[in-house]
Amino acid sequence: MADAVRARPVPPWAVPPADRETTLHLVAAHPDGQRVAWQRLTVKVMTYYGANIAEAAATVGWTGPLLRRLAFEELPPAGEMLRFEVAWQLDVTPAHQVWIQPQELPPPQRAWAEAALKPAVTPWFQPKWAAQTLAWLDAELSEQGLSRAGPPKTRKHWQISALWEVPTVTGRVFLKAVPTFFDREVEWTPLLSRELRGAAPSVLAADRERGLLLLGDRGDPPEQPDLVRVMTHLAQVQQASLGLPLGTLRDRGPEFILLWLERLLSDDLLLVGQEGGFTPAEAERLRATHPALVAALERLAHSPIPRTVGHGDLHNGNLLEQDGQLTFLDWSDICRTHPFLDANPAYFAPWGSAADQAALAQAQDAYLAQWQAYAPPDELLRLFANALQVGELFRALGYVDGIQAHVADKTEWHDAHLDHLRKLLP
Repeated sequence: MADAVRARPVPPWAVPPADRETTLHLVAAHPDGQRVAWQRLTVKVMTYYGANIAEAAATVGWTGPLLRRLAFEELPPAGEMLRFEVAWQLDVTPAHQVWIQPQELPPPQRAWAEAALKPAVTPWFQPKWAAQTLAWLDAELSEQGLSRAGPPKTRKHWQISALWEVPTVTGRVFLKAVPTFFDREVEWTPLLSRELRGAAPSVLAADRERGLLLLGDRGDPPEQPDLVRVMTHLAQVQQASLGLPLGTLRDRGPEFILLWLERLLSDDLLLVGQEGGFTPAEAERLRATHPALVAALERLAHSPIPRTVGHGDLHNGNLLEQDGQLTFLDWSDICRTHPFLDANPAYFAPWGSAADQAALAQAQDAYLAQWQAYAPPDELLRLFANALQVGELFRALGYVDGIQAHVADKTEWHDAHLDHLRKLLP
């Protein structure tokens, strides 16, 4: 296995540590569109994705749907304790609150208040969305002979998706909402679930116009996934997809990456000289790999391996396990591609863990054993090594050619591709 293959770094806000303290600001906009109400509290739970916000707000009498995260900042730690500050807007009209105009607040609270009073583009950041979606959910559950056993619980609520865990009388289901630029997930997930075992959760209902999926329960991400099983399962799903109408999917194969290569290595996309971006020296080191990247992409482009369905963001967070059965999820970046580009076993290791090279090598061997009908073992090894390298370009394009071009607030995503490109540095 290449030394560059490692599990991706994990931001502190994405993993619940033993010690965490968050200053949570709750903001509500007055119906007159001119004033806001404010509430501040301290919590010990994760807040970045929107989970736990409604429960925390209820402790101070604020009950209503989430609208949007207005700010998130990692503060200097206090000893072993990680510290954060976050502001969330809720769709509530709290009683006995003092309503304040933004100019009465100090920065940065003033900026948060001004943002809360502006119209939102993302559907689930808008006031009427939750009630309308709840009505759709109840109607679809009724069609299935089901009913809710309680209110939905927010699992994620950010620009690229909303996810509810919904208790029903027979167990939990999940409602997922995606923006228009990800509506292919709503179109393809039912087909994948129906035709490819373990490719996607069962689909109880889908509404492409609304961007909604109602999904069955397929378990939770495994804490310590068996990488051999995972990679064998991936190869089987990829090969089974050859019977699907893949020609209607976006092509994100090696040829497509070649078209983007110059731009991916440009100062503009490397954010050279900007905070968090590449230094000029790093950019030059990366550009020095251009001939090797071109050669790797051309070898993959001319390889005997057939193009299959591509996920684009396979990692342990997009893998579920229930009763020994593995299932992938979140096909927002679905495409047609060279399967090896999508098959880096290091991304299935637990987030933040050091890569076990022996375990990765075993997983690689198990994966390639599924492709021996297409090429000799030595050629498969060479192609896979090429794919591990340029697969980071494939993943980076999921941000550059996907999310970054479409989200309203680009600050959250403007540098998300850099982690992948940094893995290409010699």
